[in-house]
Amino acid sequence: MLTRMRRLLDFGIEEHSLALRWGFALLAFAVALGVRLAVDDMLPPGFPYLTFFPAVIVTTFIYGVAPGVAVAIASGLASWYFFMEPVHTFVVTGATILALGFFSVIVAVDILLIHIMHLALRRLRAESARQSRERELSQQLAASREVMFKELQHRISNNLQVLAALMTLRRGAVRDVAAQRILDQATERLELLGRIHRRLHDPSGQRIAFGLFLESLCDDVLQAAGATRVQVAVAAEPLVLSPEQTVPVALIVTELVSNALEHGFAEGQRPGRIHLALTREAEGGMARLTVANDGAPLREDFDPARSESLGLKIVAALAQQVGGRFEMQAAPQGTVSRLTFPLEQAPPE
Repeated sequence: MLTRMRRLLDFGIEEHSLALRWGFALLAFAVALGVRLAVDDMLPPGFPYLTFFPAVIVTTFIYGVAPGVAVAIASGLASWYFFMEPVHTFVVTGATILALGFFSVIVAVDILLIHIMHLALRRLRAESARQSRERELSQQLAASREVMFKELQHRISNNLQVLAALMTLRRGAVRDVAAQRILDQATERLELLGRIHRRLHDPSGQRIAFGLFLESLCDDVLQAAGATRVQVAVAAEPLVLSPEQTVPVALIVTELVSNALEHGFAEGQRPGRIHLALTREAEGGMARLTVANDGAPLREDFDPARSESLGLKIVAALAQQVGGRFEMQAAPQGTVSRLTFPLEQAPPE
């Protein structure tokens, strides 16, 4: 209803010319006068304004206060001259004053109410236009931000791949075997980090359950190490980690699987199995990540806190970053590593 009234208001006041507005007012008055003259013989005395009220209301509603006031004045004078005793005169009597006063009050209230309605409709239209502009601007900003975000993540991933390629090229100039091994490990980590970054920051795949991501992540690690004889089994509850936790936990898994391949399965040349489990603790809002393998066991005097392994140092730092606790111990068959960390609520889609 308000929408139709607003359209009618726009159509009448803003789009029509001044001549048409006043021409409509003149036509409305003429029609009201003609109809009142036509039915004068059928009406009892005391109804001089019967047909003039609609003319004033319609004119004010469509074309505003000024044409409405003009129709009201003309209607009052016409009623006084044609339909009040003595007719065809402008004699002032008590009855005339009372009748004209009644007419003036009624049309004044009508015009005032319609004018207030006009103001309300204009404010509503201005507010609607403002909200529409804000929505359009918000949509444009959101679209621009998404494009920039995708481009930024794409460039970061590409830069990581470029760094890995540069390190591979520089490896040919290194003659020391230990240095070559360090460069190889760094190159593998950069390439893997690039794949992780691209996959996690893809808006279409950012909200997948972390267990599904672990399966593809382990496949990447095995493929990078060339460990064709090692199998990985993932058993994970459908947990969705926050972006702040996803990357560190993914890197921890990468380091633990790589460590198992290097020390437990002789660089992936020995056959074996690696089991990954991600579960939610019953209480405390904690999650537990377990990485177990049936490869070569740890030394009896092994202490992960004192280990000089770069991979385990990275794991310890990342565990601290997510507020977790990392443990590594020998098992009846192989090694078991556990990461317990608090779950953060992932943002809504």
